[in-house]
Amino acid sequence: MKTLHKLAIVGFATAGLAMTAPAAMAGDTYHSQGTKAAGPGGATSAAVVSRAVDGKHKGKHHKDDGVFYSKKVKTACPYGATSSGVTSAAD
Repeated sequence: MKTLHKLAIVGFATAGLAMTAPAAMAGDTYHSQGTKAAGPGGATSAAVVSRAVDGKHKGKHHKDDGVFYSKKVKTACPYGATSSGVTSAAD
């Protein structure tokens, strides 16, 4: 169970970095990261997606400008399971 907690903490720290990375970069940015682990004590899964598009580039892949952030974490152990997530977007 301690390993699951450590992985969840790393997932939250990664989420914080992913959220600040688009603001620090100029132009369009994209970040995606996922982690899965399983063992005798349980399993965990975490995913982070972050995107920022400045609208300066024209073309079919740059139709929308704005910022998008999503984080999802799921854990399960012999004592129960948890699922949490957050999504944020702005134009």
